[in-house]
Amino acid sequence: MSSNKNFFLKHFGPSCIAGITASDLLILLAENGFRVSPKYWAKLPFLMGSSVVSTLFKAIEQAFYDSKLRELQVQSPIFILGNWRSGTTHLHNLLCLDERYSFSNMFQTMYPHTFLTCEFWARPLLDLMTPKKRFMDNMKQGLQEPHEDEMALCIASRRSNMLSWAFPRRAEHYDRYLSFEGVDELERTIWKRELDYFVRKLTLKTGKRLVLKSPNHTARIKLLLELYPDAKFLHIKRNPYDVFKSMCHMTSEVVDVWGLQYFPPEGIPDMVIETYKRLYDAYLDQVGLIPDGNLHEVAYENVVDSPVEQLEQTYSALGLGEFETVRPKLEEYAAAKSGYKKNKHVEIPDEQRQQINAEWKRVFDAFGYEVRTSNE
Repeated sequence: MSSNKNFFLKHFGPSCIAGITASDLLILLAENGFRVSPKYWAKLPFLMGSSVVSTLFKAIEQAFYDSKLRELQVQSPIFILGNWRSGTTHLHNLLCLDERYSFSNMFQTMYPHTFLTCEFWARPLLDLMTPKKRFMDNMKQGLQEPHEDEMALCIASRRSNMLSWAFPRRAEHYDRYLSFEGVDELERTIWKRELDYFVRKLTLKTGKRLVLKSPNHTARIKLLLELYPDAKFLHIKRNPYDVFKSMCHMTSEVVDVWGLQYFPPEGIPDMVIETYKRLYDAYLDQVGLIPDGNLHEVAYENVVDSPVEQLEQTYSALGLGEFETVRPKLEEYAAAKSGYKKNKHVEIPDEQRQQINAEWKRVFDAFGYEVRTSNE
């Protein structure tokens, strides 16, 4: 059954823009010259139909909720930062066990315009078509599970480097939105407006402080602080070589799920190297802007080996509240995950290793990882 769902998503699914409105879908297609690769043509009927439904229910949702959202008092979120495949999902799942906090789930990030009015009836239907494990690592997934908010921002603002996965022929244009460096103030304002609106909607629904996870936000500290000067930040680092191998594998698995244009597999390693470099150049340039006491950094290796102890240190460092309340849930979750087996990846070719050592030197130095010249 799971393989059938995977096949459906790769060939007929909504790419990474499921809940987009009809007008925004047309704008995106027009920006890209209506060039959709033939292998992805079968995705268009679902996208077009979904966009019409999203347009209708967005208007209804705005009519019912906009006045409440404008008056809502929002707590500054807790942002989990770190490159893709660095353990951000594991860390997000751990923090979200604390019922004093809330999060965006997969349905809400896929349908940011309409989840207040549609989630209760649409989520059970779409859950029937959703694989129960992720493509890249067999971790549990579902429409109720915590999910990164980048997809919501991609859909609502049309300003996200996630769109370079859907439209790789214009990757250079969309990749500007990783850090927003060199992007004009109007576009930055639009993006911040959509993040604030999404946070308000989630707060209205849950009434709790949010824990948000998006690797992309690692490069956007300045933007996030402009909106939420009191936000807390939790950054997770991982050995860069392991990140490279895992991210290349992830990309090869999801490129057909999110794509609307063909992306040559031989281009994946260079894309991974460039994205990681740009993300961490921005992070290291901006991390000093975070006020004292609002940033805590952990290592993936430590979180895997001793998750409860690492979370206890995090609660203390960031002032997240009394820890003993959530300790039993964390211990139960950690015990359940103790047998999880990570993917095994092919070793890095010497030429790519040399490129990584050169391009990522700043990260090796900043995070204290050893530079290796061979796979030994």
